Parts: sequence; C-alpha cells; structure tokens
Amino acid sequence: MTAAEPVTATDLNDRLDALGIGPDQKVAVAVSGGADSLCLALLAAACRPTVCLTVDHGLRAEAAAEAASVGRLFAAKGIPHVILEWTGDKPEANIQALAREARYRLMADWCRTNGIDCLLTGHHQDDQAETLLLRLARGSGVYGLAAMAPVSGTPDGQALPRIARPFLDVAKTRLVATLQARGIEWAEDPSNSSLAYDRVRARAMLANPPLDGLTAERLADTAKRLRRSREALEYYERQWLREAARLRPEGHAFLNPDRLDGAPEDTVLRGLAGLCRTVGGNTYVPRVEKTERLLDALMSPEFAGQTLDGVQFVPQTSGSILLVRELAAIEAPRVVRAADVWDNRFDISLEGDIAGLKIGALGEKGWAELVAKWPEARDVGLPHVVRLTLPALFDRDRLRAVPHLGYSDRRDLVVRLAPKWLTLSKK
Repeated sequence: MTAAEPVTATDLNDRLDALGIGPDQKVAVAVSGGADSLCLALLAAACRPTVCLTVDHGLRAEAAAEAASVGRLFAAKGIPHVILEWTGDKPEANIQALAREARYRLMADWCRTNGIDCLLTGHHQDDQAETLLLRLARGSGVYGLAAMAPVSGTPDGQALPRIARPFLDVAKTRLVATLQARGIEWAEDPSNSSLAYDRVRARAMLANPPLDGLTAERLADTAKRLRRSREALEYYERQWLREAARLRPEGHAFLNPDRLDGAPEDTVLRGLAGLCRTVGGNTYVPRVEKTERLLDALMSPEFAGQTLDGVQFVPQTSGSILLVRELAAIEAPRVVRAADVWDNRFDISLEGDIAGLKIGALGEKGWAELVAKWPEARDVGLPHVVRLTLPALFDRDRLRAVPHLGYSDRRDLVVRLAPKWLTLSKK
C-alpha cells in the first residue's frame, strides 16, 4: 500500500483562496485535539492569521485536561488558543447530536463577539462518505444525501460566521500522515471507537467494505454529485416560494393554496418545509414524512387547520393559508439582553435602561393590557393569532413595549427588531 502524502500549508492556502478566504483574513479553527482538526489548525496558522477554539463539553472527566493539553501545544508554537466551556445540565440521550449543536453555538457566538467571519472545520472525505451512509440508512432524499458544502452558514441558520471546510476531498490518511511527518501526537476521543454509535459502525464498514468499490472516495464523489442535484432543486424551490408565499416582517407568512399543485411535488414539499423552518425559528426542516402528511391535509377540501413543528397552518376567509408561530411553542419569558435573539426568529438590540425588563410573547393577557392602554391597537391590520405571538417587553407583569406595533411607554428605550432569516430556502 502506498504511503499517504502529507498535506502542506501551500495546499491549504490554495484551498482557502479557492473558497474566497484571502491571505489577510483572520480565521478561527475548531480544534478537538483529534488528528483532523489539529492538522488543519497547524497548517492554517502557517498561512492565515489564526485563533484556535476548543470546546470542553464537560461530558468526560478527561475533557478539561485534554483541552488544556491542546492549549499547551499551541502555546509552544505561538498560536492563539481559547477554551470554551459547555456549562449547565447535560443530555442523557442523543448526546452526540446535542453536543455538536452546543459546540457550534459556542464557537459561532465567540466568533461573532470577536469579529471573526470565518470558522474552519476539519471535515474530510471520510466524513462525507460516513454521512452519506448514515443518511441513506435513515431514508433521506437528495437533500439529505448531498455532500456537505465547502462553505455554509452556521447550523442555526445565520450567515456569519461562515463555516468553511477546505479538506472535504482529502482522505483522513493524508491528515494523519501530516502530523506523523511532524512528530505531533493527537488525542482520540473514546467515543470514536465505540460501536454504540452509528457513525463508528459506518466507519468500520468502510474499512472492510462488503462490496467492491464501496470506498470512502467513491461515496464522497457520489455525495458531491448529489450536492449539484440539490442545488438545482433549490433553484426551483426558490422560484416556487416567490410565487406561492409572502413572508411578513412580524414573523408570519401567507401561502397561496392554488400553488400547491402548480409545481413538482418534491419542490412543493421542500418549499413547505423551508417555510415551516423559517416561521417556526427551527434549526432543521421537518421530516419529509410529516411534510407529506401536511401537504395532503392542505390540499383537502375539508382542511380546517394543522400544526407542524411549532407552526400553525390556518385557513383564511380570503382563501390564503396563514402560517404563524404556535403560541404554546414560543420561548418562555426571560430577562432581555442589549443584543439578543428571541425565539430564534428575531435579532433584537436595545438602547437605554433595560434593568428588570423581560421579553416574551404578547399573549392574551398582554393584548388585553395593550388595548386597555391603547384602544387603537385593535385597528392594526394583523390577524389576532399573529398579534399574540409578537415579541413584547415587560417590567415584572406590566407591559412596556410591543415594537412591531409601535407601542412603548418607555421614552428612554430604543428597540430595534429584524427577522433572523435571510432567505426562505435556507436549510
């Protein structure tokens, strides 16, 4: 067997240039201490201004020591390194997925706070192949089977920082060879060898494939072709959305039911899933089986309403269908911050004295207080079910402001709201 060829800093520099990441752009690198991310970090530091981020999940007793060990390695090489801690209660089920969400959230928040627009990850060719197998086993369609994109927004749907994956067509053996050539040791997470996890079993199958040609390289190439197919489908999905839906700045949308059978079924299903994700402030679109049942219900002459993933679909007397956030699913009232995200649907900034202020849905009680203070609120042209879902500011139990309606009894307070979504078809 031919020895794997190490990756060089020049290789990475060319890949970053191709992704639009210039030589003077500061980048953060997600570093677990494993071979993939460690290789990426060392090469990135040789060709870009680099800071490395390690998340201590607190799931294993050894995690803090491992993060500190990574920090010592970078300190010896003069590379800035930051350890981020995942605090609070930890999950007992679906641990890997929830830890991944927490990891990206912590790193993305740090990047935004520190003005870094690009986060590099060490995903490689083997990761592409394993992901394809896992999603195939779950019955995913083209969207799920498509390869990871070289550049994307964060998993929570925000555009910045961009997540860049420069090693997607590089075999893991080359990354390992790079560290071996430099005499650098790396850590192995015990979970990476535990057959309790589906991904580890997929990795073991690729190491001893039951069929000729079932290799990581070939599966990664297949995933890349499916990515091109997905991009074509997304093009038509965007066209359908422009014709079928109107998204409103208050967080709801109107759907034209006449467009439900005016395009290929898959296009309509993906459009509905994207709308549901957007209006619901969800990280992911609903499963295709649920979306198929929704479409069947929407096209029924007896359709009287339905809820999916925290979004209500409500028929209107005008003939359109209202999509609105389900009141019971909205984030519970909590203390508001000067720069905030509410219900994963709105970016909020406040100027002035915010001490004691909480943010939550207006609700029936808040609406009653509002019309008692400002009867003209009844004339605002919004469906009542939408009014109840609007973000409102409270001081103890007293209503102080409803920014979308232009109401505030705090002249010293400036509130700015912006919908969190950037595009309806964002996945």
